[in-house]
Amino acid sequence: MNLDIGSETLAPAIPVRAAARPGDGKTAELPFLLLITYALPSLSISFLFLPVSLLLPTYYAGTMGIGLGAIGGFLLASRLADVVLDPMIGKWSDATRSRFGRRKLWMWLGTPILMAGAALLFMPPFRPNGWYLLFASFVIYAGGSTVGLPYSAWGTEIVPTYHGRARLAGVREAAGVIGGLVAAAIPAITGAEGHGVDRFTMGIMGWVIIVITPLAVLIATRFVPEPPTRLQPRVDWPSSIAGLIRNKPFRLFCLTFVVMSVGSSVAGATMVFYINWYLKAPTLVGVSLLLLAVTTIGAVPLWLKISHRIGKHRATALSIFLSMLLYGGVTPFLRPGDGAYYVVLLGLLGAASSGLSTLPLGIIGDVIDYDTLMNRQARGGIYWGVWSFAQKVAPALGIGITLPLLGYLGFSASGHNAAAALESLKRIYCFGPVVFYVFAGVMFLIFPIDARRHGVIVRGLARLEAREQASAEA
Repeated sequence: MNLDIGSETLAPAIPVRAAARPGDGKTAELPFLLLITYALPSLSISFLFLPVSLLLPTYYAGTMGIGLGAIGGFLLASRLADVVLDPMIGKWSDATRSRFGRRKLWMWLGTPILMAGAALLFMPPFRPNGWYLLFASFVIYAGGSTVGLPYSAWGTEIVPTYHGRARLAGVREAAGVIGGLVAAAIPAITGAEGHGVDRFTMGIMGWVIIVITPLAVLIATRFVPEPPTRLQPRVDWPSSIAGLIRNKPFRLFCLTFVVMSVGSSVAGATMVFYINWYLKAPTLVGVSLLLLAVTTIGAVPLWLKISHRIGKHRATALSIFLSMLLYGGVTPFLRPGDGAYYVVLLGLLGAASSGLSTLPLGIIGDVIDYDTLMNRQARGGIYWGVWSFAQKVAPALGIGITLPLLGYLGFSASGHNAAAALESLKRIYCFGPVVFYVFAGVMFLIFPIDARRHGVIVRGLARLEAREQASAEA
């Protein structure tokens, strides 16, 4: 029987019955200690998301005096460069051959770029303007791509099984959330000393990135093995792009993740403004972020169990719907002065959203396996490159739309705000993400690759590799 995904035949002569109960491949899994070691670079990579998406607009608007519209526009423009850069880095990583490994070498090349970007973005040597923000954000994200894309592709290669990838994604995301926890702790601690989102606070964040990144990359690349290339990748662009276009699960996954990320960025871009100006509780910014990070980490084992029972895509959809039930159903009832209730709500929200934060990282490897089988070549780097661009441009798009809209509606990050402007801020924060999340939840429900179908893909790859090996030995 042939396996069909969408309208495509996956692979002939691969019996579905044989893959109906694909094992977890325990013998192929990394020991837990090595999983933790692999996850270490996520500590610093996570700083590119929480501080940049949540605190950077407040920092450059409130402390540096740049207009909200300019911030949104320049951040979006800097991300558009990744439409070329990220796939190129992924493709170069696929094609690299060196005694250091193809993924590890690129991580080391990107480390000093990421460190320089942290210094430029978080610790500007003079009062910056919008063009400086454009350049600094480009540098830090170029470094993040050069480290993060090979790092992500490496992760899909060291753990080949369906549920094993969910486990790796859970450990990696937990490390990322711990990084977010550190990032959240910084404004909480500096806030207790009378600092807001200012040069002192952001400077500490910059130095944390500069110190942690080389240490984490060194330890991970020293102790975690890089497996040999599964199938030799071709390096021509027409073949690579054609394969991306033909891969229906990848198209669906990218669309879904972009939509979900736009919704997240609407909330992220307005969260600190909402706490500071609407709830009138600026001292709770750090505490809120801390609790959000703690409950997200704490709920990871629960979501891994749910994923093991119902599949990664359905568990992600469930996480999205639960988050929206809490977010869109409760937050609109909060009033100025309800900061303590909001902190409790964020704690619940962290637990509910842990699944959508964790599990998609485990899905992308399954999609790459499907491409490897269909196109007879291993090119996880270019897939991570395209997906990384989607992952970064979606938040930039959300910020690029949200911040100018706030300015148009009369909200100011550094001055007095009328009641109408604050009400607009509340509505955008509470209801802006809902439509995006509902759409993403429905799309994840219909995603076609589950554990059974991935088992079929794995068996097809094993047969393909056996034929390749036999042909090479003949």
